[in-house]
Amino acid sequence: MSTTVVGRQPSMSPTQPTPVPKPAAMEPKEHGAYAILGIPIASSLLIAGASVPGVCIAIAAVAGFLAHEPLLIVCGLRGLRAKRTTPAATKRLLLLLLVTLAGGTTALILGSPAVRWSLLACALLATTSFAMAIAGRHRTLGGQLWGIVGLSVTCLPILLAGGLAVSVSLEIWTAWMIGFAATTLAVRSVIAAQKRKSRSIHWAGISALSLVLAALTVSPYSLAIVTLPMLVMSWYLLFAPPSAKHLKRVGWSLVVCTVTTAVWMIAVS
Repeated sequence: MSTTVVGRQPSMSPTQPTPVPKPAAMEPKEHGAYAILGIPIASSLLIAGASVPGVCIAIAAVAGFLAHEPLLIVCGLRGLRAKRTTPAATKRLLLLLLVTLAGGTTALILGSPAVRWSLLACALLATTSFAMAIAGRHRTLGGQLWGIVGLSVTCLPILLAGGLAVSVSLEIWTAWMIGFAATTLAVRSVIAAQKRKSRSIHWAGISALSLVLAALTVSPYSLAIVTLPMLVMSWYLLFAPPSAKHLKRVGWSLVVCTVTTAVWMIAVS
C-alpha cells in the first residue's frame, strides 16, 4: 500500500484591516486667538447690553472665526493628506460662512448707520485676514498683528449697536489692540529667546506701545489705562523669558491678565 504524503498547507493569517486615516481637526489651532476674539466680544456685550444687532454680530464673528481652519484645510494649506481625509471640511466651511453672512446681514438691516459702517470695516478686515491665511502669512509677525486688528474689531459694532458713542467705542477697541499687540510681541519674544534669535523688534514694539498708552492716559477719562495688566505682563516676559516648557503657563497667565483688563474696562465704562 502506497502512502501519500500530504504537505502542510501554509497557514493563512487573518487579513489585517487597513487603517482608516484620521480626519484633520477643524478647530482653530491658534489658541491665543480665542481670547483675542472672545473676551472683547463678551466684555462689549456686558458694557453695551445684548442688543439684537450686537448678538447677531457676535454670532457672525464666532462663525467666521471657526471657518478659518476648514478654509485652510479646503485650500490644502494643512497638507494634501488633511484635505483628502477631511471631506467634511467643505460642508462645515459653507455652513459657517452661511451663518456669518446671515448674522452680518441681520445686523446690517437692524443696525444704525454707524453700525453699518463699522460692519463694512469688519468685512474688509475679515477678507484681508482670510487672504493672508490663504497666502500662508498668518503666522508671521505682520500676519498676527493684523489678525489682532481683525479679531478685536468685532467689539466696535457691538458697542455701537448698544448705543455707545463712536469716540468711546473707538477708544475701547484701541485699548484692546494695544493690549493684544503687546502680549503677542511678548510671546514671540519668549519663543525668539528660546531659539537664541534677536528680540530687538519685540523690545521696540512693546516700548512704542507703552509710549502710546502713556500718551492716551494723559486724559483722566481715557480707557486705555485698563490695558496696564497686559502691558506689565508683557514687560515681565521681555525681562525674564521663561523656558519653553512653561509656555502653557505663560498662556494662562496672559489670559488672566486679559480677563483682568476686561473686568476693569467693564467697571469704568
